[in-house]
Amino acid sequence: MLDPIRHIWRVLVTGFAFACFFLGGAVLAGVVFPLLAIRNEGKQDRTQRLIHHVFRFYLLMLRGLGLIGLEVIDGQRLVAGQGKIIVANHPTLLDVVFLMALTPRVRCIVKHELWDNRYLKGVMRAAGYIRNDLAPDATIAACREALDQGNNLIVFPEGTRSVIGEPLHFQRGVANIALLTGAPIQLVVISCNPLTLTKGEPWYRVPLRRPNFRLEIADPMDIQRFLAYPHRGLGARRLIKELQEFYVGRLTHG
Repeated sequence: MLDPIRHIWRVLVTGFAFACFFLGGAVLAGVVFPLLAIRNEGKQDRTQRLIHHVFRFYLLMLRGLGLIGLEVIDGQRLVAGQGKIIVANHPTLLDVVFLMALTPRVRCIVKHELWDNRYLKGVMRAAGYIRNDLAPDATIAACREALDQGNNLIVFPEGTRSVIGEPLHFQRGVANIALLTGAPIQLVVISCNPLTLTKGEPWYRVPLRRPNFRLEIADPMDIQRFLAYPHRGLGARRLIKELQEFYVGRLTHG
């Protein structure tokens, strides 16, 4: 009888956590961020710092409620990083929360649906995040500007959450961004056991036991050797191939 009661409790608390996320985003966008924007100078930096601290608090809440466990390996690489492209696999809905909570200065390339979301669009704009439906030249220019300012850039090369049972498929966009900006790539491997909040899975389908997340902040990847290829397309294809091989190896063998 104890396990069903615990499971019902986990479902209820998960619903509470989701409500906090979306209502909190609405309050921040409607009240807090406009106040931060009164003085335009440094607005994006102030917004990013606030989002970083809000997500840190949100993770503390999730862990305090017993909803998740979290292990971070070499997290100081994210804390100290500047001007890097943070590349991560994307198994769950919480991945971006982890990365933004661990990285003080960060911008994201976000789905245009989030940019137009009634609760989150104010956050996207105030923080200077980059839409994923811009023209290629505009995307590269926005990424270069963000990196030159010392921000880190979060990119999920799959473009969306992983599909359970299907092989990883990385899009070439992250390779083009890296080769055209010359920024180093910071590799992050995310795993979760048991899996939860995967693509297509409703929030209320809560696993019977607490999911434990593990983030390994691996060695940065130097892209200089890919810049040596005579054609950027060839270097981009090789870079994406090596990225996929790295993640398949880590996720298969640990």
